[in-house]
Amino acid sequence: MGNAGTSDPAVVVDAIVDEAMRDVVTRCGEGELTVGAALAATAALRDAADRKLFVLVGFARDAGASWASIGAALGVTTQAAHQRFGPKPAAKSTARRAR
Repeated sequence: MGNAGTSDPAVVVDAIVDEAMRDVVTRCGEGELTVGAALAATAALRDAADRKLFVLVGFARDAGASWASIGAALGVTTQAAHQRFGPKPAAKSTARRAR
């Protein structure tokens, strides 16, 4: 990775994402690392990370973690964590009653 010994998490994660993006492009058979292939691979990684967040938040809640502790771990407010990962309210019916 070229960042051996680096302790800054942002630098380490950037290097991991860059390597993963290149790996996705290679494994998907794109052959050449173009901007378009890099964008598509990075979007796929973002989507996978988002799915993983939902799974991990579910595990945390099942283990008794509070929304405050989940928000703190994610660097967001309690309300933001609950809004994004909490149960979704039932959709209100928009159908009008026949008169």
